[in-house]
Amino acid sequence: MTNTTTSQTGTADSTDELIRLVTSNADVTSQYVIFRNGYDELFAINVAKVEELIVNDELLIAYNHLSTSALIGTAKIREEMCSIIHFDRWLGRNEKEGCTYELVVVCNFGHQRVGIIIKNVIGIQNIEAQSLIENASRDNKSAQITHLTIAGESRLCSIFNSDALLSEIFAQAHQNELDKIGSLKRLGFTKKVLFADDSKIVQKAVEMALSQMGIPFEIFDNGRTLFERLKVIDTQEVALILSDIEMPTMDGMALLREVKNQPTMRTIPFLMNTNMANPSIIDQAKRHGVDHVIHKLDVEDLQNQIQKYART
Repeated sequence: MTNTTTSQTGTADSTDELIRLVTSNADVTSQYVIFRNGYDELFAINVAKVEELIVNDELLIAYNHLSTSALIGTAKIREEMCSIIHFDRWLGRNEKEGCTYELVVVCNFGHQRVGIIIKNVIGIQNIEAQSLIENASRDNKSAQITHLTIAGESRLCSIFNSDALLSEIFAQAHQNELDKIGSLKRLGFTKKVLFADDSKIVQKAVEMALSQMGIPFEIFDNGRTLFERLKVIDTQEVALILSDIEMPTMDGMALLREVKNQPTMRTIPFLMNTNMANPSIIDQAKRHGVDHVIHKLDVEDLQNQIQKYART
């Protein structure tokens, strides 16, 4: 897999080329769109979450009346209504005076489709999970950072936390899912669920759900720590593995491949819980042996799939 970098967007041709690259790399979980905010800081989003790039000036937006809100309005994109978020506002900053915000990154996070207004896109680069470093500032909006070389210059780039964005911008929808946890059926398994996700928001929600269902569990921040745990426990006592895809150190796809390559582990049911669930990603996961892919955060489907696939 090679690093792919394109020049900074600024023309229709370069934007069209980036759209083509995003589409062609939609099933490569280590490929990221690298973009700038209004303060020329670098951020990255996985290409699997990106549907398309739209020139900001060409988008008709019905603005809301809250001048400081990150959710600035709604636009109709390809016959569907789409929430529009100003990235700098979501970061807690004012719009940069004199900055031209050129592009809207249209993202599909499973159940939520949003457009994110940014300054511009630099290109697409390969970022392996082992190169992601935990953000020492504990900034919930960018949980990991990585080093990139841009035009010969070494730069830090933040992987922005889409789970945090969704839970903050669509707080009521997130709360509605949490409210469903109290009505989940008690399953009372004796075997445990091993769960990997680097998002503290998702960890807490899944912990609440598993506790409500009466299922013992262990939680890990990445695929590597879960895999190392599997090496030292009786795998017959594992009901199933539940994993995010996008994680540092070892991502969910790599964990899935490792588990399915081990004779003592390959029969453990494996579910993925992700907001990267586009058709290409789902097909790739199925080729590697996943049992089911769940859209974050759908607690009712989580219970249904655990009940269907878990070893009891």
